[in-house]
Amino acid sequence: MEEQHPCLGLCFFDNQLFYAVNEPDNPSKIAHIGCYDFNFDITETLLGNSEQHFRGIKQTIEQFREEFGIKHVRILSLPTQECWTSVPKIVYDDSDEREKHINILMSGTERKHVQPTWYSLSNQDYKFLLLRNNKQLDGLQSLAGHTSTTDLISDFEIGLRWIQHANPGGSFMTICCYNNCISISSFILGKLRSATYIPYDEIQDLPYLWLQRTKDLNWMDGLHEKIYVYGQHALDVIEILEPFWDDAGKVSKMDTLDKIQIEAEEQTYGFSLESAFPAIMLALNYN
Repeated sequence: MEEQHPCLGLCFFDNQLFYAVNEPDNPSKIAHIGCYDFNFDITETLLGNSEQHFRGIKQTIEQFREEFGIKHVRILSLPTQECWTSVPKIVYDDSDEREKHINILMSGTERKHVQPTWYSLSNQDYKFLLLRNNKQLDGLQSLAGHTSTTDLISDFEIGLRWIQHANPGGSFMTICCYNNCISISSFILGKLRSATYIPYDEIQDLPYLWLQRTKDLNWMDGLHEKIYVYGQHALDVIEILEPFWDDAGKVSKMDTLDKIQIEAEEQTYGFSLESAFPAIMLALNYN
């Protein structure tokens, strides 16, 4: 039988790198969860030109690779560096129309640098389109250069992995809380309904921005039986936005192993588990 190698999940919030390593023989068990603090903003470094700081991040990931025998890395991508949209299926079915939409949405970017990925939605009359500028995200992609494979995973895909992991059923919403945006995804009966993200300058502006966005995106204002909130500013976002969510939805800040529904050797951590939640989901393997 081929030897199973652990997978490394990574996510970044400000100056913190969160990581998780799975237990290859146990799909619901995490062998390691950790956090590294840097004295600089990681996301700015990954998108900028600070070669010295970039080397420091890369060396840290190389240590993980050597220590845990990593062969596969999954990294949470940055919503503000991506384009998400829903388009009618008739656009998807026509190659010329597909290209026209991509060129409009990624105007100013050479087509050779644009990576489109299509996803099925609960409403089969539409498709969900993810667009990335690979040149812009090259720093993320090259972080784990010595591993066998590296995948960039968008935040709305965390909800798809949660379905595989926890099988929550019904309808639910995921909200990831960054220092400059929130990412919102909606799911129903095991399928993606839609997703969007809201950039902000001041977190206190979120109520206005939420109401503004729900005027165009009705699914944000719909019934969600469960609302899973995670990321750097999860508590602040819950306090600010919970009055705008349906009263019937149970809000869960993903800050304990029980809520995340995983096993791990350590039961307490010196950092916020809700910030490590994406890394944990990315570390888990599913057939």
